[in-house]
Amino acid sequence: MEAIKYYVKGAFVGIAETPEVLEQQEELIADLTAKVEDLVAEGKTEDEALGVAIASMGDLSGLVREFVVDEPTPQVVVAAPEPKTAEVYVRKLRLHVDIVAVGGALAALFVLSVLAALAGAAASGAAMWDLVFGVAAVAVVANSLVRFHEQPDAVETVTVSDGTALRKALMIWAGVCAFAFVFNLAFENNGFWAWTAWIAAAAWPARVWVERWFIERGSFAHPRQEAPVPADVPSTASACS
Repeated sequence: MEAIKYYVKGAFVGIAETPEVLEQQEELIADLTAKVEDLVAEGKTEDEALGVAIASMGDLSGLVREFVVDEPTPQVVVAAPEPKTAEVYVRKLRLHVDIVAVGGALAALFVLSVLAALAGAAASGAAMWDLVFGVAAVAVVANSLVRFHEQPDAVETVTVSDGTALRKALMIWAGVCAFAFVFNLAFENNGFWAWTAWIAAAAWPARVWVERWFIERGSFAHPRQEAPVPADVPSTASACS
């Protein structure tokens, strides 16, 4: 009977017709058809027999759910944010960064060394490390100065350092501090000089922070030039006249 087919097919609406589903539908149609024929043979009309047969099958939703295939949940991939960049006069920027960060660390070291010497707390090895850092600091600033004079108007797109870059620089600084501390305790018995290495190494994270500070406030930014208007293109005023 077509009514039985419509009923069974309707119960499986939205379910993919896999071989297993089609087989189950055929079994249900066969069972219902057999029950209807038996009831008709007992004297019921086809409509009465169909209603009784369907009622005897009960709710088919539980059976249908067995054939529902759970679709995998789509994975949402969050794209990493694009790094922030800026177009700057790179040689001028790096020169000022070295002057502020490296020069600042050198100045702080000089002041503290003088105060330690006046207080009689300067270690015997501190002067040597002050000299080493002083020479290195002058060399860094001098190199930046030379590179600036070679290309003072060099423009470059640089990546603005984020918190990750600063944390990495601070971890390197902490490692240098720990090494200097252990080295001081193991091989120096005439005073504590590791603090000089601590201040010197602070120039590393200071360079990262100072460069970011300069870029974010717009220092040494390269202004974007607008494309010049061709000479043969009439202006709006002349076109209207």
